[in-house]
Amino acid sequence: MAPLLVVGIDFGTTYSGWSYSFKNEFELDPTKVATKSWYGDQLVSLKAPTCVLIEPDGDTFSAFGYDAETKYINLVEEEENEKWFFFRRFKMKLYNTDIKRDMDIEDETGKKLNAKLVFTAAIRFLKEDILKVIEDCIKGVLTPGEVSWVLTVPAIWDGGAKQFMREAAESAGISSDQLIIALEPEAAAIYCRFLAAEKSENAGSLSTFKTGSKVLVIDSGGGTVDIAVQEVAENGSMKNIYKASGGDWGGTKVDEAFVQFLEDMLGKESIDEFRRSNMEDYLYLIRDFEVKKRNIDPTKSDKPVVFRISAMLPKLVKKIKGKKIPEVIMDSSFGTTVSVQGDKLKVDMSVVMLLFKTQVDKIVQHVSNLIEQPTIGDIEAIVLVGGFSKCPLLQQAIKLKFDDHTSIVPNDPDLAVLKGAVIFGHKPELINQRVSKYTYGVEVMRPFIDNVHKEDYKVVCDDGIDRCNNCFDKHITAGQYLIFGEAQVEKFYTTTTPSQSNLPFPIFYTLDPNPMYTTVEGCHLAGTIIVAIGGSGLGRMVKVRMIYGGTEIQVDATEVSTGNVHHLKIDFLG
Repeated sequence: MAPLLVVGIDFGTTYSGWSYSFKNEFELDPTKVATKSWYGDQLVSLKAPTCVLIEPDGDTFSAFGYDAETKYINLVEEEENEKWFFFRRFKMKLYNTDIKRDMDIEDETGKKLNAKLVFTAAIRFLKEDILKVIEDCIKGVLTPGEVSWVLTVPAIWDGGAKQFMREAAESAGISSDQLIIALEPEAAAIYCRFLAAEKSENAGSLSTFKTGSKVLVIDSGGGTVDIAVQEVAENGSMKNIYKASGGDWGGTKVDEAFVQFLEDMLGKESIDEFRRSNMEDYLYLIRDFEVKKRNIDPTKSDKPVVFRISAMLPKLVKKIKGKKIPEVIMDSSFGTTVSVQGDKLKVDMSVVMLLFKTQVDKIVQHVSNLIEQPTIGDIEAIVLVGGFSKCPLLQQAIKLKFDDHTSIVPNDPDLAVLKGAVIFGHKPELINQRVSKYTYGVEVMRPFIDNVHKEDYKVVCDDGIDRCNNCFDKHITAGQYLIFGEAQVEKFYTTTTPSQSNLPFPIFYTLDPNPMYTTVEGCHLAGTIIVAIGGSGLGRMVKVRMIYGGTEIQVDATEVSTGNVHHLKIDFLG
């Protein structure tokens, strides 16, 4: 049954937010999705900074977003912050790493705390915040079973990271059977698919594209750049035709380059002290840069970019360097390209563009490599979404390099994922095909073949047959098309000892399309599922099907003799 209310939570590296729509609103206009306005100082935004403040006991949640920033700044000023835990931009701790349930992450000052506690605190706050807002709408009208929650994650994340987010959401009080994990570029593509052509900033819209048209979606966020290659299907749906790809080339890397620029020019000691003793002014400087980077016009190369600096920064530089700030700048390699006038730091466009160059070049090169893939075919359009995609420098680089393709940037690219998540929650079948990034299979024993199998892996089983251990029995191949909700293959496995009461299935994954053994380099244990099996004797059989059309893997295991079906999920976290 379709949910009566869908709530989307976009848990971003830099900013997070929530959105929702009711079923009747969705049926009238799928893009009509309500979002919250967040307030911080003089700022009003549709997302809040992904910041969490935890009290000194290491357990009690204190604040989220702008409130967490403000409260922490006050603690710093009062020199009471030492024992508090302040987490900022911590989502990237789940990227490209070996994730464990009990893993710790470091806060801004290096203090460690349980990662799940921090992620749960953030999701719980967002969940409770939206429930407060819509409480009057749903009181006495909706039951929990009529609400669907959608949590977005990068498509390039591994199964462990997705599972970690699901478990954090469950700990935050969101029932697992009401929770959908949405992949960020997919959600964005769905939103753009429904966006009317006249609402699009640039010529063209996915809503006007014919069935069979291929589009490349670049979701440039704060932490990751997620790229999906999709084909327009019938009934407004999309299907992935190439595995998700991308990297950690998001906007926060440009922020880091800006801080590095300040350190190179004014000295690391000066900036470290400025951050330590004037946290509010430091955050304002970084926030000012974040705003500027979305509006820097590369065509105005003759005009410097102006940043406001705190009155405390020149004083600190004078105290540490023994020179006034203009002298320090003149002594650096930026003597001819940067100047100071009062509270204004004037930086030549050539210097500012260098801050973006590494990340923009990586994105352009990766997209270029994808477009050249012969298996993908002709790409009709490139769609730019995500907060970093608002940056004119990135937009210009994409348009210049791929001038023979249509470029589409919706008016609200930073909200495309958030709004698309809600549309996806109403109709998950809108993405009806995905492409597996990995080869998945089960570790099994096969009848031993001399001169084929490794002698070291030979074992003699209870039935007297020689078998080879550690064999990879493939279910899904890397690059394989996976249809929504459909099992890929059916495979049968049998007991090897008479008294066996269960069958363990160690499930492995690898980028190798044809692995022979589970022990080869690059082959990883995803998790082990245990299927209880009744009776006794050899040869009792279980039928296993992996269903991977959704955003997560499910396993159905059926006892052949009884027909009992076990619906299981792989435990990637061990």
